[in-house]
Amino acid sequence: MIKKNLLLLIAFVTTTLYLSANIVVDSKLVPYAWTPISDVDKVLEYVNPNDLTKRSTQLINSAKVKYVEGIENMENKEYNAAIMKFKTAMKDYTRSKINDDALNFIRGNMALSYCHTGNKEDLVMAKRLLQQLTSKVYSNSNWMYNVAIAQAKTGNQKEATSLLAQIIRNDEFNFQAYITLEAIYKDSGNQKDAARVRDRMQNAEAKLMRKKQSGSNEVIDEPQEKRVFAPIGSKPDIYNLNIVKDDDHLAFDNVNKINERSMVQIQEGIGEYNKGVKALENKEYSTASTYLKNAEKKLKRGKISEDGLSYTRGNLAIAYLATGDKKNLGQSKRYLKNLTSKIYKTREWTYNLAVAHYEFASRQRSKNAKKEYLDKAIKYLNWSIKQDKLFLTAHENLIFIYKELEEDKKAQSAQNNYEKARKELMRSFSKQEQIAQGGDPYIFRVNLGSYGEFDTPIGLFEQDNLIIVPVSDTETSYLAGLFYNLEEAITYQKEMKKNGYGNPFIVAFKDGEKVEF
Repeated sequence: MIKKNLLLLIAFVTTTLYLSANIVVDSKLVPYAWTPISDVDKVLEYVNPNDLTKRSTQLINSAKVKYVEGIENMENKEYNAAIMKFKTAMKDYTRSKINDDALNFIRGNMALSYCHTGNKEDLVMAKRLLQQLTSKVYSNSNWMYNVAIAQAKTGNQKEATSLLAQIIRNDEFNFQAYITLEAIYKDSGNQKDAARVRDRMQNAEAKLMRKKQSGSNEVIDEPQEKRVFAPIGSKPDIYNLNIVKDDDHLAFDNVNKINERSMVQIQEGIGEYNKGVKALENKEYSTASTYLKNAEKKLKRGKISEDGLSYTRGNLAIAYLATGDKKNLGQSKRYLKNLTSKIYKTREWTYNLAVAHYEFASRQRSKNAKKEYLDKAIKYLNWSIKQDKLFLTAHENLIFIYKELEEDKKAQSAQNNYEKARKELMRSFSKQEQIAQGGDPYIFRVNLGSYGEFDTPIGLFEQDNLIIVPVSDTETSYLAGLFYNLEEAITYQKEMKKNGYGNPFIVAFKDGEKVEF
């Protein structure tokens, strides 16, 4: 009896300690909390001393004073005042001709300041500054976190969550990153991923608590700062697939050899299949799995080939995985295993099944099973790219997976391939074609120059889609044309040059923002 009571007491104390640890972690941390980082002395780390003249050194020192004052304003939440100081500092930094890596610190803090002024118009400036950051800024997890905050504030949740996930991969005990990542998912209505982040954080808390309670000499290593490039890519999403329809279930059978009784079963099966596919498109996953299950039974009774059955089984696997029910994992595995090679002949099916294999892998506890299906997901993504090298979504998924596996070299290679495909797509493809390939379309305009009141060309106002941009009280800039691929813009640019416009140049826009290309 005494032993039993003693064990109960020990269990109570241990549980209390564990729960109190969770409470401490949660109570101290606030979602989206961040602290300004100066790193003013690191600016010169990215500057070659041999390139510094006496004048540039003076300018850098002058900029340093204003930059530090701006940081003090940020710490006091005086963001408009901080912006004014940073602008003054930026002028001197720019005149000193330091490189973009050295400018990361001031650009990052300016972006954060613009994000927190409370003026929606300032978010445009914040976005522009974030686009100017180089990969060097992501070599420090604290900077990576602050950039993630700025990305979230400007509405770029995709980039923010990617950065925070990278921080957690680098340091599993970075609880601030967990708290903020969970909040971003919740705020966007993604309760599923929010719950996953919460579970992972609690596991990390428990692990940390066990190490503290053990009293051993085991030391929790301080996270090593990793030199990583800015994560670009997107997570394979089972819930946003373009479901394949109108499959020919009898493509692999000799129709003349099918008897009448079997044909009745086949026709009924195709009818159930069409209902299932429609439900799957409407994200009615349980309904879809019921119709597709009936379709499989009837098509099997009709004795069609295994190749023909693969269409039903492929969509059944997707439907079962999309329900999110653990009980359906076994069913989805069975259908994935029974697919034949013929289904991978089209890009659409190859990609959808790559995502299905990734989704199945992500839910596995067994390392071997996880690796097996993740390897297949990567293989099928590569196949889909071979089938259509300009399919941007598959490129982005590969980048995400390689970053998730911390295989940065492969991720960089995948990113390079993505960039090549994106450039080829925007060079000659139409708006509709760009969208179909998974990319947001670019808009190209031609800047015809800036003119004053008395030197404006006569035919300027006859140009289509003319945009007038005041530069100063005496000068105005003019942009003309509206093109969705680069080749058309280049043709127009050459035409304008022949018409006497001195140095017309092309400007690219995406989502209403001017971008580099």
